[in-house]
Amino acid sequence: MIKVCHIVNLITGKADGVYTHLKMIFQNSDKTKFQHYLIFQGGEKVEKELAALGVKVFVSESLKKKVSIKAFNDIYRILKDNDINIIHTHLIKPYAIAGLVNIFLCKKFIFNYNGLFIHKNIYYGFVEKLIYQFCHLFINVFGNVNAVLVPAKRSKELLMDETRLFPDPIVYYNGYCSRSTTETKDEIVQDLEKIKKQNTIIAVVARLEIQKRIDRALELLKIILAKNSNLYLVIFGDGVLKNTLIELTRNLGIQQKVIFFDYVAEITSYYSYFDLLLFTSDWEGMPLSMWEAMANKVPILAPNVGGFKEILEENNCGLVYEPGNMKDAEEKLLKLLIDKQLREKMGQNGKSAVEMEYNEENFIKQIENIYSGLI
Repeated sequence: MIKVCHIVNLITGKADGVYTHLKMIFQNSDKTKFQHYLIFQGGEKVEKELAALGVKVFVSESLKKKVSIKAFNDIYRILKDNDINIIHTHLIKPYAIAGLVNIFLCKKFIFNYNGLFIHKNIYYGFVEKLIYQFCHLFINVFGNVNAVLVPAKRSKELLMDETRLFPDPIVYYNGYCSRSTTETKDEIVQDLEKIKKQNTIIAVVARLEIQKRIDRALELLKIILAKNSNLYLVIFGDGVLKNTLIELTRNLGIQQKVIFFDYVAEITSYYSYFDLLLFTSDWEGMPLSMWEAMANKVPILAPNVGGFKEILEENNCGLVYEPGNMKDAEEKLLKLLIDKQLREKMGQNGKSAVEMEYNEENFIKQIENIYSGLI
């Protein structure tokens, strides 16, 4: 039995890609060969869900803090007491802490990159970046990173541009994570059906945080409405910027053409109402909602960040525009809105690609091969 311990912070059990990535591993991994453990900052929803999947969950509340000696002690003790074979870290703080701990434990070590590393990380100040850069150097000089996983070819390029200390990154694709629930909320269905009668629906499915740049989606809608008034923007997600974005819709005079639905766990039940899915992010790894849209035959418009270009263009299931270039985004959005046959063709292409290649079976096979190859 290979014991794999995942270490992560910031997961909430809602709309975050890291948690979905973890659940795909936990749900599909061969339980006769792999035992999975998780160390994270704590949260009742996550603890309950993962316990039901047979994952051994450990809480270190110190992971919530910017700097904590206790987090080092917690992680060292848990890894040592449970005789872990492979440490699989997600996000920068877990990588730095566990990487330093592993200098003493000498376990097999994996870092999972998710779109941001150190230099361009807007969540860290100058001093924090210096500290993490020092940790990164120390880990790779005195420790050993056995594998680095990246969610896209573009992610590999970005990471290697920033650091050459890592071994050659391995590209993987999460693919579509099928969900057992098909539950819907009557009030959401009623709203969508009413909107759909007279409008083409553009959907945004994302956390309402600075990275996602939902303000650009609202500004783009205002521009497009001048040329096509039969449009409606539906936004699924919650976050710290919700009130700010609602106020922006009023300032732009488009509040009658936008509706905010908050986060819903059963989002895939509503994709059948969407005519296209829009992304306006500053950066991405490979968002779950892209795979969901493809699996549900919804074409996609996205900026050329993360892995969008390599998936959407190679599989002809969406269009890509230059990041921050609203004129380019406008032209390509209009192209999709005008041509229903193009939307339908791209939607079918996306579904076929998920069924043939980007699925849970292929994803877990690659992850298990990586684990087995390290031991």
